[in-house]
Formats: sequence, C-alpha cells, structure tokens
Amino acid sequence: MSSFQRLLSTSPVARQPGWRDLVGVAAAGLVLGCLVLVLQFARLGWEPTAPFVVGTSWGLDEQLAARHLDVRITRGNGYDGQWFLGMAYDPLLGQRLAASFDMPRYRAGRPLQAMLGWALGGGRPQAIPLALLAVGPLALALGCAATGRLLAGAGRSPWWGAGFALLPGVVVGVAFGTAEPLALALAALGLTLVLDARPVAAGVAFAGAALTKETYLVFAVAAGVWLLLRGGTGGRGRIAAAVAVVAPGALLLAFWWAYVAWRIPGSVGDGHAADAVGPPLAGWAHALGLVVRGGYVPDAPVGRLGPVLLVGSLVAALVAIVAGLRRRTLAGWVGLLLGLYALVLSADLLSHFLSSMRVLAPTVFAACLAAAWLATGRGGTAGSGR
Repeated sequence: MSSFQRLLSTSPVARQPGWRDLVGVAAAGLVLGCLVLVLQFARLGWEPTAPFVVGTSWGLDEQLAARHLDVRITRGNGYDGQWFLGMAYDPLLGQRLAASFDMPRYRAGRPLQAMLGWALGGGRPQAIPLALLAVGPLALALGCAATGRLLAGAGRSPWWGAGFALLPGVVVGVAFGTAEPLALALAALGLTLVLDARPVAAGVAFAGAALTKETYLVFAVAAGVWLLLRGGTGGRGRIAAAVAVVAPGALLLAFWWAYVAWRIPGSVGDGHAADAVGPPLAGWAHALGLVVRGGYVPDAPVGRLGPVLLVGSLVAALVAIVAGLRRRTLAGWVGLLLGLYALVLSADLLSHFLSSMRVLAPTVFAACLAAAWLATGRGGTAGSGR
C-alpha cells in the first residue's frame, strides 16, 4: 500500500462505485445536455453559432468576417460564449484573434474549453461551432458520473449524480457555450480521484478545471488543505499528497498566463476582471434589494424563477459554509471555501441572472456535496473504485 493509500485508509465509508457502474448516469447527463441545446436552438434559431451570441460592440464580428467565417451576429455586446468561439478558431493565439475581445488577456487565460472544441472539430473552421457546443453535453456526462461516485461515497444512490446536469449555472453554460460545465465536471473528477487515493491523477483533473476557468483552482486548494490536516500518516505523506493535488493546476495556469501575456497585448478592459468581487455581502444586499423592490429583471426568459434561483443560491452558500464548519470532510472544505467566495461576489455580477448563475454554479454544487456528507456523519474517505 502506497503512502497516499495509507493516508486515505482511515475511517472507511461507502465504497465509490466503479466507472462502468456509472454509464447510465453519464448517459442521462449527455441526454439532458443535448436537450438543453435543442431548446436553445429552438429559441434562437437553428444556426450553429446562434448560442454563442456574438456581438458587434467589440470588433470580434469584424475579425471573424475578415477570416471568411460565417457567424450569426447580434447587435450590442453579445454574451460570453463568443469569446470561447473566438478562441476555438485560434486556440494557440497565433492569429491574436483574442486581441479583439473585451478583456483580451483575461478571456484568453481560459483556454481548455476552446481547445477541446477545436480538437473535436478536427481544426476545421466549419465544424468548430457545433464541436464546441458538444463540449457541454460531454462535460455533463463526465460531471454526472463523477458526482454520482462522490454521492455514492456518502451512501447515496449514484443516480443522484444526474442532478449535476440540473444545476442552474451548468444549464446556462451548456445553453450559451461557456466554460462552467467543463470546469465543474473536471473539478468533480478531481474530488472523486482524491477519494480514490490517486492524488497525481486528481491534480491533473484539477489543472484541467483551472485551465478552463481559473477560479476553479479553489477545488484543488480545498483538497490540498483537507489532505494536509488529516491524520493517519506522517507529515511528509500529507505534504506530498497536497502538493500533487495543487501544484499541477497552479503551475500550468501560471505558464499559460505568461504565454498569454507574451502573445496578447494588454488592455484597460482586463482590469475589469477584478470587478467580480467586492466587500462581503455588499453585492448580495444590492441584488436582494432589487428582488424586494421588484426591480430584479433576469436577462433570460425565466420569469419569476430568476429571483427564486438567486435567493436559493444564497441559501446554498450559507448551507455550504455551515456544513463545512460542522464537518471538515473533503466535501466540507470545498463547501466552506466556495461558500465564503460566494459572499464576496459583486453587485454587478449578482444583478445579472445568467452571469450570477454561472459564477455560483460551483458554490451550489459544493453545497449539495457538503450537505450530503454532513447528513451521513461519515468522515469523507472512500475506498478505491474499479
């Protein structure tokens, strides 16, 4: 038995099922993801680039037209899926297409979604839009399977893992071709691999999540903290496991950001990335004030469900924090860190339904996991799957 396995051998709980046992759960996620895309196409039109909502405000539409790429254009700012589409046409930034983004270096710092879309499309420009959209349902398949394993470790039916595909932020990500489904699926994969006593493989999964969306490195940090603070083995074993989990994502992200800084000129817009956070609870006070006064208008056709989901996400953040404070399991640490992160989100972010659901997706996911482990009273360590 390796030192990593000894580290995770105490306080045994329900065994995580083998991946082959999760095929049905993965298939359910894939089907739900495809259904979301079908509904989005029915709403926006059946053009392959419609869900990305490419706007006219930033010049990306002109750059794509100059390359003879047939893209549906929308007047105004468009939506965030357009940046992943632009990156998919230029994944290594050789054409510097990202220079026409609203926040060039910030957007280009999230490459994995676009790279996978380019790879699935075989690098053919005509195939890239649908290939990039396919990343969403495929990510749901992985995310549902990984979540099913995690919940089975908490003594739940693995079929509850299909709930991954119903998280509001994940649904938005699939519908608009943004990064949340893939980033969260890779984070869930990393967590279940940690419980399999495979810290190196977990580190690779967490690195993929961070390269999809940098804030998801917090999952690796939570896992590293949990490994460091656990008993049952020597300090060197705990440190080695924590480093194996955290270092790949931190190093690869730093390398890619340095590459982006070399390839893409800086812009004043990149500084606006910091606007996503603010003083604790200030953003929530503003957003909830809009809800109470009837001034909260979701930027999506969800009606009264919009404010319900917003308030529910705040409740989820508080549940995650409480569960994390009560039981410092792996799921508890994830819930604690992501719950605290949710409390410092800015008013501008929380006031926009689509953006708030996306940024809160990892918090809602973490709250569900933390609550599941809290209810079991187990220690948060599972045996290896097949």
